Amino acid sequence: MQKKVENTILIALLVIFLLYFLFTYNLSQAIRDLERINLNFVPYIVLAWVLFTALKFLPWELTLKKVRIKLPLLKSFLLMYAFFGLGMGSAGIGQFIPLRKLDNFKKNARFFSVSIMIFLGTTGGISAIFLALISSILLSKFILYFLFIFAAAYIFITILGFESPYKKFIATIKNNKRLKASKSIKKGLKYIEGMRKQRSLMAQRYLISGMLLFIPSLISEALLLVFILAAFNVNISLLAGIFIFTVSVTIGGISFLPAGMGVEDISLVALMVLFNVPGVLALASLIIFRFLNTLMVILVGYAMMGFVSLDKNVKKL
Repeated sequence: MQKKVENTILIALLVIFLLYFLFTYNLSQAIRDLERINLNFVPYIVLAWVLFTALKFLPWELTLKKVRIKLPLLKSFLLMYAFFGLGMGSAGIGQFIPLRKLDNFKKNARFFSVSIMIFLGTTGGISAIFLALISSILLSKFILYFLFIFAAAYIFITILGFESPYKKFIATIKNNKRLKASKSIKKGLKYIEGMRKQRSLMAQRYLISGMLLFIPSLISEALLLVFILAAFNVNISLLAGIFIFTVSVTIGGISFLPAGMGVEDISLVALMVLFNVPGVLALASLIIFRFLNTLMVILVGYAMMGFVSLDKNVKKL
């Protein structure tokens, strides 16, 4: 019952949010603005997409080095795309697929795959928070918006009582007699519970270096948003783009929803509006941005899995 109420409230808020923009912005003007899209920015948008995905190779390669696994450069690059793509598509769980064979080379290290996931997840998240704080301070007046939106989002999700997807998943299995009776499900449940308890020393030892290596990718992702807005003839600075993107990621990160879905999107649109981006153009930019930085990354991730074979040429350093 509680879940149904939560979903109803969320859907109602999203509908109200969208209707607000539709009724406060001239529809004919919105159509004209959308029709005036500047296709000259398409090459820049493609370049920013290529950059932000390729630059994730920096923290990825550091991670493999620290766990003492050496892959041929091309295979490592393809595996990186598969890792981030599958993780984005399934809130992290899918990342086990490209990593499962790497576990064979670390038999004495339990939950080895999880160590990689925790390290990349931790350093990536902290990098976003770091850039959000720096950009909000440099923009000075917007630090108040950042604090207000962050606090409002935290209160909102606390009131609704959202739980971690992993906790809900485990609770569902434990409360179902048929699922509990299955040996394979029991084994999987034990692994997931162990995964949740795992605390990687990597995240403590190499936190700063991992965080710094994630920053170029995050800046390129913000640049992608800037170019999309520029195509709609809306100009914002790169610093503003970094602020909008990283603050929305930070808010999505505390939402306890898979990949921050919904919460991050609402924050992204709201922050664009704060920078005087017309509501309809903000929504259009969000759709294009999500297509490129989420759907395309997922598709590329799954495609790369077809080219990656880790049976050979994997070495321990």
